[in-house]
Amino acid sequence: MIKDFDELLARAGRRETKRLVVAAAGDEMVLKAVKHAQERKLIKPVLVGDRDQIDKNADRVGLDLSRIEVINLPSGPEACERAVQLVSSGEGDILMKGMVETPIIMKAILNKEYGLRTGRLISHIAMIESRTLGRLLFVTDGGMNIKPDLMQKKEIIENAIEIAHELGYERPRVAILAAIEKVNPDMLETVEAAILAKMGDRGQIRGGIIDGPLAIDNAISEEAARIKGINSLVAGRADILLVPEIVAGNILGKSPVYFAGDRIATVIGGTSHPVVLTSRASTAEIKLISIAATVLMADNQNS
Repeated sequence: MIKDFDELLARAGRRETKRLVVAAAGDEMVLKAVKHAQERKLIKPVLVGDRDQIDKNADRVGLDLSRIEVINLPSGPEACERAVQLVSSGEGDILMKGMVETPIIMKAILNKEYGLRTGRLISHIAMIESRTLGRLLFVTDGGMNIKPDLMQKKEIIENAIEIAHELGYERPRVAILAAIEKVNPDMLETVEAAILAKMGDRGQIRGGIIDGPLAIDNAISEEAARIKGINSLVAGRADILLVPEIVAGNILGKSPVYFAGDRIATVIGGTSHPVVLTSRASTAEIKLISIAATVLMADNQNS
């Protein structure tokens, strides 16, 4: 089980180099992350985007393009289409979003002819390196599914469990978050949390230990769980936090970064190939760590 991002980077560095295809690759922070990932021998990049912009920013960050394939497609949608096609055809192992809006690249990912669809729900997973807790937390879904219903939440959990498995978590603990830890018929998220927990007990969701509803304090703090008298294999020790809807997930995922200075990486689940889907405002370090996570995911998907 990976405890922090330094360990994640070290493990990724011991794996076979992967072919990373970047869509709309002209952004300076994207190219800086690509440079660092290439130096660590994590990836062999293919850059798809505006050649002039790529040349300019590659020079700024010191990325040598002489041995890197660059495909000149200034249009964001066309760059995304070509990048997805390269990955879906097997010419790339990992897709990375560059300086383009998420709906544009998702349209290409979901294309029925050449996309990365699997028939499963696609969901967003943020990995937070919590210095306070001294471990990683997976938060889902704060970036893709707006108000998932019960069965969509089931698929979101399954995606997160699968990615946790690929990162070395044998049986991750999943906390279904709500405002309280008791079922209240007036609070739908608590009712659905209890149903999802029972689905886990009955084997309808496999690969993890699931409990809920749990409030955020007793999901991650054993002391809070003890004080509230919660006897659970998950309470206080959750690895995966399922949020009720996108607003809660977006706030929860970003708060540790801006309030506590924690590091974060983001990927998506439910696709045929790993996808790095970081915010356009993310730092080069966040993008590098996200690349490293997908290198491990690609290695395990192909094993």
